[in-house]
Amino acid sequence: PLGIYLGDFGSTLFFIVSGASLALTVPENQSPAQFYKKRAGAVYPLFWLAWFVVFSWRFVTRPGSFAGAKTITLVLTFLGLDNFAVAAGWVGMDFACVGEWFLGSILFLYLLFPLLHAAVERNMAVTAVCAGVIYMAFRGKVSDQSFFLRIPEILFGMAFVKYDLNDKPLPLLAGSAGVFILAYLFRTQIYSLTVCVAFCVFLFALMVWAARYIQSDAVKSFMAVGAKLTYPIFLVHHWLITRLMDGFSPEWMNRQYVWMMFLIYTGLTLILAYALDKCSNRLLKGFSKK
Repeated sequence: PLGIYLGDFGSTLFFIVSGASLALTVPENQSPAQFYKKRAGAVYPLFWLAWFVVFSWRFVTRPGSFAGAKTITLVLTFLGLDNFAVAAGWVGMDFACVGEWFLGSILFLYLLFPLLHAAVERNMAVTAVCAGVIYMAFRGKVSDQSFFLRIPEILFGMAFVKYDLNDKPLPLLAGSAGVFILAYLFRTQIYSLTVCVAFCVFLFALMVWAARYIQSDAVKSFMAVGAKLTYPIFLVHHWLITRLMDGFSPEWMNRQYVWMMFLIYTGLTLILAYALDKCSNRLLKGFSKK
């Protein structure tokens, strides 16, 4: 829709929300080492558990599927970076099973966050200009999956918190709508990801405005559960859809089959994500008691 790739759409919104949430929740006196430790604790236990289960399944059911991967990718796998490395062209094949390239981008942005946070606090304007220069320098030369192209998105989220834009919903909505309209009108002359970013900023502003009128406890509870399951859903969703698509051909899948596939996929994703989250929590509690 609107010439925007849905994968970029979801990724861009994630980085905007991440920039805002990190700027809002990370204490000012937290050192980079403390930040990295907390992020690693939030990312890796769940990732390693999901990876081990899926890797074991794939290793047993598809013998030889990892035969072309180099030893160095075992290290990259342990860090959650091997599929990102393939997307970046660093290696030709990987051991990746969950998380995909997106996890690598998340980790690189977490690595950069203390630096970005310090730069924003010192001079937001200079930081924004530098991010824009980096974006212009790398656009079209690297994959859209590159974290270099995602820095402006996380900076917008940080600026949203720094300048209390939550208290200025209508100016934010009007300004972002104007920027998106201009980007869309000139979409053939500008980089395609720019249109996606402009639209996501507008959508984010629209959600900020709408949230002021949605104060239902039921909605808040639903969103809290959804937020908690977001990461395990991310880890399992791509592996699950590739497994479901085995044996199905677009040639004979009519609309009824597509909707059935979507509903089954959504339900199984939620079940697997919930089970993964519960299993991880129990394992962590068990280790912490020893």
